[in-house]
Amino acid sequence: MTGFAFWIPEGSGRLAVVALGVYLFDCVYSPGEGPVPFTYSAEAFPLYIRDVGMSFATAVTWFFNFVVAITFPRLLGAFKPQGAFGWYAAWNIVGFFAILLFVPETKALTLEELDQVFSVPTHTHAAYQIKALPHNIKKYIFRMKVDPLPPLYEHEGALREKHYAPGGAGHA
Repeated sequence: MTGFAFWIPEGSGRLAVVALGVYLFDCVYSPGEGPVPFTYSAEAFPLYIRDVGMSFATAVTWFFNFVVAITFPRLLGAFKPQGAFGWYAAWNIVGFFAILLFVPETKALTLEELDQVFSVPTHTHAAYQIKALPHNIKKYIFRMKVDPLPPLYEHEGALREKHYAPGGAGHA
Protein backbone atom coordinates (compact mmCIF):
# COMPACT_ATOMS: atom_id res chain seq x y z
CA MET A 1 0.00 0.00 0.00
CA THR A 2 2.75 2.41 0.96
CA GLY A 3 4.80 1.63 -2.14
CA PHE A 4 1.80 2.00 -4.46
CA ALA A 5 1.00 5.37 -2.90
CA PHE A 6 4.03 6.88 -4.61
CA TRP A 7 2.19 6.59 -7.94
CA ILE A 8 -0.38 9.09 -6.64
CA PRO A 9 0.54 12.59 -7.83
CA GLU A 10 1.91 14.88 -5.13
CA GLY A 11 -0.69 17.02 -3.44
CA SER A 12 -3.48 14.50 -4.12
CA GLY A 13 -3.38 12.75 -0.79
CA ARG A 14 -0.16 10.80 -1.35
CA LEU A 15 1.28 11.78 2.03
CA ALA A 16 -1.88 10.62 3.80
CA VAL A 17 -1.82 7.21 2.06
CA VAL A 18 1.90 6.75 2.83
CA ALA A 19 1.33 7.71 6.46
CA LEU A 20 -1.68 5.38 6.67
CA GLY A 21 0.37 2.50 5.21
CA VAL A 22 3.20 3.03 7.70
CA TYR A 23 0.69 3.37 10.55
CA LEU A 24 -1.15 0.17 9.60
CA PHE A 25 2.16 -1.69 9.29
CA ASP A 26 3.13 -0.53 12.78
CA CYS A 27 -0.28 -1.49 14.18
CA VAL A 28 0.10 -5.04 12.85
CA TYR A 29 3.85 -5.51 13.28
CA SER A 30 4.32 -4.14 16.79
CA PRO A 31 1.97 -6.47 18.67
CA GLY A 32 2.48 -9.34 16.21
CA GLU A 33 5.75 -10.14 14.47
CA GLY A 34 7.81 -7.46 16.24
CA PRO A 35 8.30 -9.15 19.62
CA VAL A 36 8.00 -12.73 18.32
CA PRO A 37 11.74 -13.48 17.97
CA PHE A 38 12.30 -12.61 21.62
CA THR A 39 9.27 -14.49 22.93
CA TYR A 40 9.81 -17.51 20.73
CA SER A 41 13.49 -17.86 21.54
CA ALA A 42 12.70 -17.55 25.25
CA GLU A 43 10.41 -20.59 24.92
CA ALA A 44 12.38 -22.58 22.36
CA PHE A 45 15.84 -22.86 23.88
CA PRO A 46 16.47 -25.36 26.70
CA LEU A 47 17.45 -23.82 30.03
CA TYR A 48 21.11 -24.81 29.82
CA ILE A 49 21.67 -22.73 26.64
CA ARG A 50 18.85 -20.20 26.92
CA ASP A 51 21.16 -17.25 27.64
CA VAL A 52 23.33 -18.01 24.60
CA GLY A 53 20.27 -18.66 22.42
CA MET A 54 18.60 -15.42 23.47
CA SER A 55 21.83 -13.50 22.82
CA PHE A 56 22.10 -15.04 19.37
CA ALA A 57 18.42 -14.37 18.56
CA THR A 58 18.76 -10.73 19.66
CA ALA A 59 21.96 -10.31 17.64
CA VAL A 60 20.30 -11.73 14.50
CA THR A 61 17.31 -9.41 14.94
CA TRP A 62 19.50 -6.34 15.30
CA PHE A 63 21.72 -7.45 12.41
CA PHE A 64 18.74 -7.56 10.05
CA ASN A 65 17.52 -4.19 11.38
CA PHE A 66 20.96 -2.88 10.43
CA VAL A 67 20.73 -4.49 6.97
CA VAL A 68 17.38 -2.78 6.32
CA ALA A 69 18.72 0.59 7.51
CA ILE A 70 21.81 0.35 5.31
CA THR A 71 20.11 -0.98 2.17
CA PHE A 72 16.95 1.14 2.12
CA PRO A 73 18.57 4.38 0.85
CA ARG A 74 20.32 2.50 -1.98
CA LEU A 75 17.09 0.69 -2.88
CA LEU A 76 15.28 4.04 -3.01
CA GLY A 77 17.84 5.30 -5.48
CA ALA A 78 17.89 2.14 -7.60
CA PHE A 79 14.24 1.05 -7.56
CA LYS A 80 12.38 4.25 -6.61
CA PRO A 81 10.05 4.06 -3.56
CA GLN A 82 7.64 1.62 -5.24
CA GLY A 83 10.40 -0.89 -5.90
CA ALA A 84 12.03 -0.49 -2.49
CA PHE A 85 8.77 -1.10 -0.61
CA GLY A 86 7.92 -3.89 -3.05
CA TRP A 87 11.30 -5.55 -2.40
CA TYR A 88 10.66 -5.65 1.34
CA ALA A 89 7.03 -6.70 0.80
CA ALA A 90 8.26 -9.66 -1.26
CA TRP A 91 10.63 -10.65 1.56
CA ASN A 92 7.69 -10.46 3.99
CA ILE A 93 5.79 -12.95 1.82
CA VAL A 94 8.82 -15.25 1.74
CA GLY A 95 9.10 -14.88 5.52
CA PHE A 96 5.43 -15.73 6.00
CA PHE A 97 5.85 -19.06 4.24
CA ALA A 98 9.16 -19.77 6.00
CA ILE A 99 7.49 -19.23 9.38
CA LEU A 100 4.44 -21.24 8.33
CA LEU A 101 6.55 -24.21 7.30
CA PHE A 102 9.44 -24.17 9.76
CA VAL A 103 8.30 -22.55 13.03
CA PRO A 104 6.00 -24.64 15.24
CA GLU A 105 3.43 -23.06 17.58
CA THR A 106 4.59 -22.86 21.20
CA LYS A 107 1.87 -20.69 22.74
CA ALA A 108 1.20 -21.50 26.43
CA LEU A 109 2.70 -24.98 26.29
CA THR A 110 4.38 -26.67 29.23
CA LEU A 111 8.04 -27.68 29.00
CA GLU A 112 7.00 -31.30 28.43
CA GLU A 113 4.73 -30.27 25.57
CA LEU A 114 7.51 -28.13 24.09
CA ASP A 115 9.70 -31.23 24.07
CA GLN A 116 6.98 -33.00 22.07
CA VAL A 117 6.67 -30.08 19.66
CA PHE A 118 10.40 -29.85 18.99
CA SER A 119 10.78 -33.63 18.68
CA VAL A 120 8.63 -33.60 15.52
CA PRO A 121 10.95 -33.49 12.47
CA THR A 122 10.85 -30.27 10.48
CA HIS A 123 9.81 -32.01 7.26
CA THR A 124 6.85 -33.58 9.09
CA HIS A 125 5.80 -30.19 10.48
CA ALA A 126 6.17 -28.55 7.04
CA ALA A 127 4.12 -31.30 5.34
CA TYR A 128 1.38 -30.92 7.97
CA GLN A 129 1.32 -27.13 7.53
CA ILE A 130 1.00 -27.51 3.75
CA LYS A 131 -2.09 -29.69 4.32
CA ALA A 132 -3.41 -27.33 7.01
CA LEU A 133 -3.13 -24.13 4.93
CA PRO A 134 -6.02 -24.83 2.49
CA HIS A 135 -7.99 -26.38 5.35
CA ASN A 136 -7.62 -23.22 7.46
CA ILE A 137 -8.40 -20.93 4.50
CA LYS A 138 -11.64 -22.83 3.91
CA LYS A 139 -12.50 -22.86 7.60
CA TYR A 140 -11.53 -19.37 8.76
CA ILE A 141 -11.75 -17.20 5.63
CA PHE A 142 -14.55 -18.85 3.64
CA ARG A 143 -16.33 -20.10 6.82
CA MET A 144 -16.91 -23.54 5.29
CA LYS A 145 -17.58 -26.60 7.39
CA VAL A 146 -14.57 -28.88 7.02
CA ASP A 147 -13.55 -32.05 8.79
CA PRO A 148 -10.91 -31.53 11.47
CA LEU A 149 -7.34 -32.43 10.65
CA PRO A 150 -5.68 -35.17 12.68
CA PRO A 151 -3.48 -33.79 15.46
CA LEU A 152 0.22 -33.35 14.79
CA TYR A 153 1.29 -33.43 18.43
CA GLU A 154 0.37 -35.88 21.19
CA HIS A 155 -0.77 -33.15 23.58
CA GLU A 156 -3.50 -31.98 21.16
CA GLY A 157 -5.59 -35.09 21.72
CA ALA A 158 -7.85 -36.92 19.32
CA LEU A 159 -10.24 -34.00 18.76
CA ARG A 160 -7.47 -31.47 18.04
CA GLU A 161 -8.12 -29.74 21.35
CA LYS A 162 -5.27 -27.65 22.62
CA HIS A 163 -4.53 -28.06 26.30
CA TYR A 164 -2.80 -24.93 27.51
CA ALA A 165 -0.90 -24.55 30.72
CA PRO A 166 -2.82 -22.67 33.42
CA GLY A 167 -2.12 -18.98 33.60
CA GLY A 168 -1.43 -16.79 36.57
CA ALA A 169 0.90 -16.98 39.53
CA GLY A 170 1.18 -20.07 41.68
CA HIS A 171 0.55 -22.65 38.96
CA ALA A 172 3.45 -24.97 38.31
